[in-house]
Amino acid sequence: MPKIQEQIGKIRKHYWLYKRERKIRDTFAHFFHKEATGGLLLFLATVVALVFANFPQLFNLNAVWEKELAISFGSFVQKMSLRDWVNDGLMMIFFFVVSLEIKREVMVGELSSLKKSSLPIAAAIGGMFIPALIYFLFNINSPETARGWGIPTATDIAFAVGILSVLGKRVPVSLKIFLTALAIADDLGAILVIAIFYPSHAIHFDMLLIAAMVMTVIIILNSLQIRHTFLYFITGIVLWFLILQSGVHATISGILLAILIPTRTRISGTKFYAHTNFLIRKFRKNYAENKTILTNQECLDVVNAMRSEIAKVSSPLQKFESSLHGFSMYVIMPIFALANAGVVIDFGVFNIFNEVSLGIICGLVIGKPIGIFLFSFIMIKSGISKFSDGMNYKLLLNAGIFAGIGFTMSMFVSNLAFEHQGYVNIAKITIFISSLVAGILGIIVIVATNKAKSKENK
Repeated sequence: MPKIQEQIGKIRKHYWLYKRERKIRDTFAHFFHKEATGGLLLFLATVVALVFANFPQLFNLNAVWEKELAISFGSFVQKMSLRDWVNDGLMMIFFFVVSLEIKREVMVGELSSLKKSSLPIAAAIGGMFIPALIYFLFNINSPETARGWGIPTATDIAFAVGILSVLGKRVPVSLKIFLTALAIADDLGAILVIAIFYPSHAIHFDMLLIAAMVMTVIIILNSLQIRHTFLYFITGIVLWFLILQSGVHATISGILLAILIPTRTRISGTKFYAHTNFLIRKFRKNYAENKTILTNQECLDVVNAMRSEIAKVSSPLQKFESSLHGFSMYVIMPIFALANAGVVIDFGVFNIFNEVSLGIICGLVIGKPIGIFLFSFIMIKSGISKFSDGMNYKLLLNAGIFAGIGFTMSMFVSNLAFEHQGYVNIAKITIFISSLVAGILGIIVIVATNKAKSKENK
């Protein structure tokens, strides 16, 4: 009898582990499908921008982005070029969504505990510090170009996931999960770098003071448990304008707003379950008596009541993230690429061996994997962290190589780092080359590792 109970216990344990693994796999499959599609659109937009930039006789796309657009409201007028509206306006929404995702992961996801977060956070720190150091060493004698140290610190998760999705089942789920957690921690680091080290112009503290007052209003709305997303939307626009005028980069307003967005729901999950369970039973009873909904007022009342219950159990964070994630991934990022990736590739002028190019390509292609592997190795050997199921040092190295794809965020930082447009163009060409090299290297290592495993299994 004890042996039977022991066997039953083992079966239950294996079933629970299988169920948990399936849940994780399904979650990341959904995530990777969305990110992979976004990565494909980003790639296509980049190709289009490069083609039109190098063949302006087809269409002068750059002239379109240089056109000015003014938005007026009474005596208020905000006038910027279309490119600036993208970089300062649409990218605020992008950073808002990214920050919401980070906040969710910190609260309940892969970064919610020291045990879960210590390894990807350490990997992200190493993957930022070593590339920045490499870039700085190449540019130590040039103060103007040394400002670009933040360029090779970023990872573009959409591009990385796009490549991983093409490889399909060759890529272990554990690698996908680790790379996602790493990219989230990396995004947080990139946000801090931009906020602290790359202000857009001279700081106006009066505007920052008013912005702080607006943030106080948002905190009060949160403390009063006001969950109307429209109010946060309006205050967010005001906050964006004030940060834009302050000299701090406008995208920081998206990060600040995300931090203040409420995460609590109006009712608990237990109440939601009880209320909806009652409503479902009521719906079933009325629907059984009259096999229609349109003419059955009792059923319509139940549907409306359930809609109200769903609104109560959804936090503003969930509402904003679910409604804006697709827009950010499928619209904002491709538009950003169209506006910023159109660089004229003149290899007669471009020199891969100048200090900016060497700093970026060595930082992304070499520094990223070294930093991620080294810092992770130290954390594991010291006993502070440990690998999750399925991860190993080979996959860790592969994650570091893929993290060298720093496209979107690296280009964004390059716009902020240099005043001279020539350096910006050099940086963007090198970022494109570096990301391409990192992606190809990652594919080669994955394929080679997979072949080696296949031979071992035979």
